[in-house]
Amino acid sequence: MAEPVDTPPVVCDMQAATALVHSELLCFLQSKSLLMTHDHLVKLVTDFYSKDEVCAARQTIEKYLPSSIRLPRRQGSNASRATVEDMLKQILNPEVKLPAFSATELDKLPPVDATHCDMSVILKELQVLRAEVRAAADIRQEVINMASEMIKMKSEIDVMRMKLSSTVDESWPALSVSSNVDTIVQSVPELSSVKPFSEHAQSLQTQPGTINKKPRPKPVIGKSQDRKLTSVATCRTVELFVSRLHPQTSLGEVKECAESIVQSDNIVPLEIQCLSLKPKFEGLYASFHVSLRVNSADFSHAITLLMNADLWPVGVFVKRYFKPKNGAEQQ
Repeated sequence: MAEPVDTPPVVCDMQAATALVHSELLCFLQSKSLLMTHDHLVKLVTDFYSKDEVCAARQTIEKYLPSSIRLPRRQGSNASRATVEDMLKQILNPEVKLPAFSATELDKLPPVDATHCDMSVILKELQVLRAEVRAAADIRQEVINMASEMIKMKSEIDVMRMKLSSTVDESWPALSVSSNVDTIVQSVPELSSVKPFSEHAQSLQTQPGTINKKPRPKPVIGKSQDRKLTSVATCRTVELFVSRLHPQTSLGEVKECAESIVQSDNIVPLEIQCLSLKPKFEGLYASFHVSLRVNSADFSHAITLLMNADLWPVGVFVKRYFKPKNGAEQQ
């Protein structure tokens, strides 16, 4: 009788056993191998995956098998099923340490019914749900206890109100709830000596330096021309945006028109500047920036004249021109 020969243990790389390898087919086999029957799992994988995908999974798992194990290359019409059975045997082999296979595309995993689900995960979720239900029940009981305490407090407050009302009735028997404030004040000597608010307000109005403070006079600007003193000439600038003019309009024509408008009421501009602006649609109309420098006394009146529609030609668009705060030029 031949002596038994000890089979050497299967050696596998521990780094490969702890690695994470991408393969939807092997991930499905590895995760469902302990939940589904052997024949059902092999049939489901064979019907769902193509022959090329089975061969690719076979090449992937061979990289992590020991050198003593080789998967045979199956031939014939039943090659895919036989290859899946070989891979499943190695996954279920306790002496072979394979890495954890992962799946990134869930649509490449075969659909399974509820009988092949992982019941441990469902039981864990059920335990969490039961804990949440118990917590909700505890919160409900706390709310009921708080409601009962509030009812007790309300009854105590009602009792205190009744005691307080009885105490007031015993102290002031001649008074009723419908008696007015004057009757109460007259019945109490301490309150009858207190002055009302209206008397305090009248006394404050008669006292100097309290309420009736005279307003300070506003500053004035002199207008008389019969004095020997001469003031410093101050100027202000009226800026306008003039648009919808004919494309051939020149700067001189715009300056002449603005000058004639302010001079129509004896306002002499100290300086007139006109700048041509680039319109949005060139060739259709012209736009200008007009700046008139006038005396400060004539500033308000000059604005009134320049914003009068009757003094500008028909169809001309005029509005005030304000420079942006950031210093950029307005278009």
